[in-house]
Amino acid sequence: MSVLKKYKSRIIASGQRGLTLIEVIAFIVIVGVLVSGLMSGFSVAMRGSGVPKQVTLALQLAQERMELIRARKDIVGFACFTGTRFDPCTAAALAGSCPAMPASTHPACNAATTFGFTITPVLDETGVCLGGDTNYKCITVTVTDGGGVRLSELQAAVANY
Repeated sequence: MSVLKKYKSRIIASGQRGLTLIEVIAFIVIVGVLVSGLMSGFSVAMRGSGVPKQVTLALQLAQERMELIRARKDIVGFACFTGTRFDPCTAAALAGSCPAMPASTHPACNAATTFGFTITPVLDETGVCLGGDTNYKCITVTVTDGGGVRLSELQAAVANY
């Protein structure tokens, strides 16, 4: 019987290696506190960074200008949608059968509401962007910051329909 007692005591003693439920819960709580601290630090750093905010604003300004340009095409028609007449932020004089167009007063055209960004629209009338098809004209709107860094660029094609 003494051999059986020794064997049982070894089984019980060897089974006591491991972690208790209290130790596991304490570990989870400590790791949770550390992870939440790291995550809040990252979110504060991202929120304080001006670059994502600038890129979002630049993209919005580019989209507004692109929508104005595409609306100008609907007003003047494809034939009058040319390099000197496509941007609604500049006035266009009467030219042949093309009507005169005043400069738009939309906030996307106003330097006071573009927050120091430079918005540069470019029209490619040759259709090179679509394989040289002259039934298309391609528009590129680029937004740069005060230092000349390009923050956003949108491209679109308008069709002769």
